[in-house]
Amino acid sequence: MGHGDLHLALAEKACFGTFLKLPRPEVVDLLALAGFDFVICDMEHAQVSEMEARTVIKACAAVGLAVTVRLPEPTQGLVNRLLEAGAVGIQMPRLRSAADTRSLYTMMHFPPEGSRSVGVANAWAGYGTVPVSRYLGESNARALVIGQFETREIEEPIDKMMQGLDVAFIGPMDLSVDFGVPGQFDHPEVVTRIHQIEEAASRTGTHMGAFVGSVEQAAKFAAAGYRYLAVSGDITMLGNSAKTLVSSLHQATNKVRSVK
Repeated sequence: MGHGDLHLALAEKACFGTFLKLPRPEVVDLLALAGFDFVICDMEHAQVSEMEARTVIKACAAVGLAVTVRLPEPTQGLVNRLLEAGAVGIQMPRLRSAADTRSLYTMMHFPPEGSRSVGVANAWAGYGTVPVSRYLGESNARALVIGQFETREIEEPIDKMMQGLDVAFIGPMDLSVDFGVPGQFDHPEVVTRIHQIEEAASRTGTHMGAFVGSVEQAAKFAAAGYRYLAVSGDITMLGNSAKTLVSSLHQATNKVRSVK
């Protein structure tokens, strides 16, 4: 899948991504080779500077891997630079109101839809060789606006928050913490809120997304119609793989020792 086609892919099927917390081009290459549909460069919960983010975004573009950026406090200049570097979307945590959605949407779109300023010294614009009208149209069409629903306090009706949102992303851990039941994803209040969000998304034609920690969870969410699934993360995968390897080594060598 080309790095500009995530919008189209989400319209067709469940897409699997993962969190990129180790801002290295080599990690990007490995995740692309593994076959992920997209990665989320995490500027909220990982030690990723703007320069590092732009480096891995360029690496994603080079291998045709779609990349979105989780950005806790979007500002116009930063959003512009990340999109110009090659990001296809911005994911905003702790979305609470229709004004939050509107603000993010406006920053990500060129006029008349939004307030993003035009610069053509970037790869998307062919460094000024792509006709400006085409560049503006393609950029507006490509931009994925992703909002995380993870707070107890939220503006209602939720439908208003969905307007301009391409993906409504559930953060189960933060949601459970905000409801005062940390880690209890099946708590009635948490389940009710998730259903409210799903129903609003269904009415507004917004894709659902979620963080999932396992294949089983991913299958459950995909069966429920979720399209943007963030499965695990690079650090978790590295940790789990290393742990499994070391455990296997000890088992194998203990057997050898006991045979002797």
